[in-house]
Amino acid sequence: MNFFNVGKYFTLVDMPGYGYHAPQDFVEMVEAYLQERQNLKRTFLLVDGLVGLQKTDHIGIEMLEEFGIPYVLVVTKIDRASKGLLLKNVLDIQQFVEEKTQGCFPQLFLVSSVEFSGIHLLRCFIAHVTGNLPIAETN
Repeated sequence: MNFFNVGKYFTLVDMPGYGYHAPQDFVEMVEAYLQERQNLKRTFLLVDGLVGLQKTDHIGIEMLEEFGIPYVLVVTKIDRASKGLLLKNVLDIQQFVEEKTQGCFPQLFLVSSVEFSGIHLLRCFIAHVTGNLPIAETN
């Protein structure tokens, strides 16, 4: 796991190797981390926009649901998929979220690190859930 301090505000933890290249003890390590972190605000599960939900994504979602950990699905690589394929995958993911999940934040975040699409909104959401961007009431 890689830990990144975001100023003095919060720490972002990246768990690379999730899925195909995961170390043998990855699931046990992740389970222990998720269950023991009292200050965990949100978990973000990245889903490849080119392929949609994979078996490893389902395993991660099942774990988060079982532990009652709030999470968000972030659809990545939206610049690499054709519009039709991206729409199909997004609709499939959205239907899965509505029918099969309880702890998932209902809004999907669609992002491209190449085009920087959707990154600002995702950053604002992260700042908000960590208490660093209060949302003002408007009258």
